Amino acid sequence: MTVAVVISVELKAAALCAEGAALAETGDRASAIRCYQEAVAHAPALLDLHLILANAQVLVGRTLDARETLRHAVRVASRADATVEFALGKALVDVGAGADAVPCFARARAAYPNDPAVVSALAAALREAQRPDRAWTEIQAALRLAPSDPVALLTAAMIRHDLADFSGALHWCNASLRARPDSSGARVTRAYLHFLLCDAPAGWHDFESRPLPRSGTAAKVWNGESLHGKTILIMGEQGVGDQFQFIRFSRHPTLLQASQVVVSCQPDVVSLLRAAGYDAISRDQRIETDFCVPLLSLPYRLGVDAEWDSGAAYLALPDWPPRPAGPVKRVGFVWAGNPAHRNDSARSMSVKQMREVLLAHSNVEFVCMQHDVREGELPGIACEYSASGDWLATARELCTLDVLMTVDTGIAHLAGALGVPVWLLVPHVPDWRWAGSGSQTQWYVRMRLFRQHARGDWSRVLTNVGACLKDSLVV
Repeated sequence: MTVAVVISVELKAAALCAEGAALAETGDRASAIRCYQEAVAHAPALLDLHLILANAQVLVGRTLDARETLRHAVRVASRADATVEFALGKALVDVGAGADAVPCFARARAAYPNDPAVVSALAAALREAQRPDRAWTEIQAALRLAPSDPVALLTAAMIRHDLADFSGALHWCNASLRARPDSSGARVTRAYLHFLLCDAPAGWHDFESRPLPRSGTAAKVWNGESLHGKTILIMGEQGVGDQFQFIRFSRHPTLLQASQVVVSCQPDVVSLLRAAGYDAISRDQRIETDFCVPLLSLPYRLGVDAEWDSGAAYLALPDWPPRPAGPVKRVGFVWAGNPAHRNDSARSMSVKQMREVLLAHSNVEFVCMQHDVREGELPGIACEYSASGDWLATARELCTLDVLMTVDTGIAHLAGALGVPVWLLVPHVPDWRWAGSGSQTQWYVRMRLFRQHARGDWSRVLTNVGACLKDSLVV
């Protein structure tokens, strides 16, 4: 390709990029993205075009698309120096693809071996790539260069967390907070560590440092005042699993003193909560109440924890009670969560791994509860496929099961809230709500935890699940 042709192609790409920016200014982000995509197609070697496209995709909530855009950039875009490589690495981290950023930061590390920010970034990316041992080596090097850097100290805490050293992680997290006491991210990280170390009061206190939802109305934030004759909005936040887990607290006697308790939630959860007797509205609705409170702040502001209700079922659907206890005949299964989740590679398994357990029990009636399962993904397995629908349809299907066998994702919380028995397959480093050990949880009385004993080792977990399934069958 001649220089003139290259210049012509780059000018065309620049014009498309400018057109996209103008469309974005008018609010037409979909057309802007199409312009950026065409610009990338014209000049794929220009990294800036990939970064612009990825940023536009993030702004409209298409994080997975942005991730793929940047992964494509790694394959085709020119990166003239380590500075540009570092910029690409940071963009990958921002869309939850830190593992893909390892080569970018490694190149920058080779060019700038005494830059603590670069060394720390490589350590964080290695952690995202599920390589905590190597990450620990790199973060130690970063701390030798900048021993008081709060970001490096917090990265050290998170790496120790991934090595299942929760006490050590707490030490490094406290060091980070001494260097930067106002860091909300470090406080939330410390909250998770307190939970894993079974110090719930300290955990709920630090957890209040997370970004809190706002009602958008004149409602006062509730901090324990009397609710007699008042109305209160409980503001849903975070994922659907959190919604199902924490909705139990909305029926605490202190809250039921109010004349009206309204719960906001994701739009596709409204019908389920209403069917279960909750006064539910979508998060994008506005309602005037006297008070408002974030859903996940209720344990702290009520001064209670999960044991308040003994983990009993608190979502009950009329005419759809869970099946009574007895031999297992009908088993639902889920092998993966939302791929956009930053820790999905650790908490999910492959369909092939799950299939091996299913093949060993041909006399069980299996129900595939996996979202968006593709035809042919389960060759040789005789099972029902759950009808796609909203969470109410999913809840009704769950109530037909004897047990749900699932990785740690939202449907596990829904089943637990419904009182359906759950066999939860937990990664070596568990989510904060499952503590650091044990097969039981205070959150759900009919949930059993099957934990990995080594990072990434699902085989032993599935062997134990298979043995329990065999013991539970009607012969």
